[in-house]
Amino acid sequence: MAADKEVIQVLELEQEIASIMKYVIDRAGKPAPYYWEVPAHFAVPSAYFPMPEIDTGGETFLTYYMDYAWYIKIFHRTKEGAYALGLAVVTAIRAARNLVPLIAEDGSEVEESWVRLNDPKLKILDDGAAQLTITWRSRRPYNDTAAGAQRSQSFYVDVFMKSGKEISDAYAEALERYAIPLNSNGAKPE
Repeated sequence: MAADKEVIQVLELEQEIASIMKYVIDRAGKPAPYYWEVPAHFAVPSAYFPMPEIDTGGETFLTYYMDYAWYIKIFHRTKEGAYALGLAVVTAIRAARNLVPLIAEDGSEVEESWVRLNDPKLKILDDGAAQLTITWRSRRPYNDTAAGAQRSQSFYVDVFMKSGKEISDAYAEALERYAIPLNSNGAKPE
């Protein structure tokens, strides 16, 4: 009974990842896409999209970044065929100034929205296989950005050169002892 049922995998993907997948498939001539594993008897030409490697870090007070490295495998009957499919994608990315249009859930392009890729790389792996390497940095807001103003601190600096300001004797003595000399030869002041 289970063999009679059609298995449908629903992929939940981030918008950037889905957009890049669609772009690669469209520019490579619509090869058969594989997402989790490549089966033993896979179709050629095909493209295998493993999950990308991700590195993270802080960006600003309000944002963090996620650096993606995606090693997409392209298969064809020959290494030259696989390389040609990958080259079509690399050329399309560079010709578009490394901007891949973001897509909506229905697959349509979102106006004036892109993901900027770093320069793509392509290499032959084996007979009938090439690897397309795509990297990019995704900047994202922290979840609590509205509370950002509450976390900030104010610094008040007293300026002692204004008239009416006095400093304690202990502070004046510490300034004299630890102050850096201002004379040009670097010698201790007399």
